[in-house]
Amino acid sequence: MQTAVATVKCIDFRPRYLDQMVELGEERFGEKYTSESKLRSYIEKKDNICKLAVNGEGDRLLGFFLMHRTSVLRLAKEFKMKAPEIERVIGDNRKICVAKSLVLQKDVEKGGIATKLAQRGLEKAKSKGFYSCWSPLWIRKDGAIPAQNVIERLGFTFYKIVHMLWVDDEDYKCIDCKGPCKCDAAVYYKIL
Repeated sequence: MQTAVATVKCIDFRPRYLDQMVELGEERFGEKYTSESKLRSYIEKKDNICKLAVNGEGDRLLGFFLMHRTSVLRLAKEFKMKAPEIERVIGDNRKICVAKSLVLQKDVEKGGIATKLAQRGLEKAKSKGFYSCWSPLWIRKDGAIPAQNVIERLGFTFYKIVHMLWVDDEDYKCIDCKGPCKCDAAVYYKIL
């Protein structure tokens, strides 16, 4: 059942929401999707972006959106692609980022919060001088792509399907696969 949220605030990361972020990430994506130490180290990096959606009172985390800076070679490795195929899209513009995670509490989906979160993150990325943003969207076993409407609404372009993108993360136990993640990803990009 969807919960109506009267007021939603989009804010930058605050440590008080760390436990809720870990719990939400694991609930929606699977065991060891994230951890307090992973999130702390992620957030401490200067060019990484973490936007949170909280209810008006600020006591409940409704969702979060994570983005990080990358290079062509790291992006190629992370997305199991070849550097020349990325360079065909970005040319000589090397300041690129990855929209890593967009996650909401189940009871507040379909209320525009994910779009608002992602939009604020992209605005911040553009203000930091990023040229392009790449995003791997999880393709569930039933074929659904949970963030597809949000990403497409924000002007991302579909690039390709990557088979079993997350299978190399041995610690991660996907909620769909009940073990190592064998899910595919739909890769999208946007020129900012």
